[in-house]
Amino acid sequence: MFHIIIYCTFACFAASSVLESRFVAEVDIPDLVLRLDANEAKLTTLTKDFNDLKAKYNHPPVAFKAHLTSSSNPGLNQRIIFDDVQLNLGNAYFQHLGGFLAPLNGTYLFSVSVCSHGGHFILLDLMKNTNRIGGILAGDSLYDDCSSETTVTQLNAGDQVYVQHHESSGDLIFAHQNIINSFTGVLLQIS
Repeated sequence: MFHIIIYCTFACFAASSVLESRFVAEVDIPDLVLRLDANEAKLTTLTKDFNDLKAKYNHPPVAFKAHLTSSSNPGLNQRIIFDDVQLNLGNAYFQHLGGFLAPLNGTYLFSVSVCSHGGHFILLDLMKNTNRIGGILAGDSLYDDCSSETTVTQLNAGDQVYVQHHESSGDLIFAHQNIINSFTGVLLQIS
């Protein structure tokens, strides 16, 4: 009889322990699922942030500088071809087109310097696709004159930036060994 009592006590205790552990496990499963989902969302966010940072710092530098080697009298809305490329990091300046093609979404800085011979004027537009984002006027009735424009703009990959002539007749871009007409751009930050 003593064995039966011990067996019943042990069996009841074991069954109680199994039921208790099963109940505890059932209560913890929904909480564990929620915590697992939250951790998975955090991991997804951290992975995206890491990839974004990696892209920001693992891209090749983007910068260019080109000069105009000869004087010209451009036509209406004619692109100015800065033909002497001094720097083209990232190969985003296309010399034969006289334009820059943005390789990445980001914030860019552009600068244009242009000179005109005494008695002439030149009015140029700095263009982003088909929109004017800056203007340069140089000229004097007697003396050679130079002017520049520097601007910062947001570009999407594939956007074009170039310089074009604004007016049509009598305008002259003056190039000389001591006078440098230039078009420069640099990626400041990707977005």
